[in-house]
Amino acid sequence: MMFILWVLIGIVIYYFVIKKDRIQTKQPKENEAVEVLKLRYVNGELDDQEYEKIKKMIED
Repeated sequence: MMFILWVLIGIVIYYFVIKKDRIQTKQPKENEAVEVLKLRYVNGELDDQEYEKIKKMIED
C-alpha cells in the first residue's frame, strides 16, 4: 500500500515539474510557420518576392 502511495506521488511530481516545463517551452505556431518558410526559401522553392509576401502574411 505504501509503495502505491509513493508511485502516485512520483507521478504527480513528474507531471507538475518535468511535463509542465516541456509544455511551456514549446514555441508558438507562428515560429514554426516562419521556420518552414525559411526552409522552403533556402531549398529554392520560393523566390525573394514570394518569401517576403508570405512572411508578412504570417507576421500580421
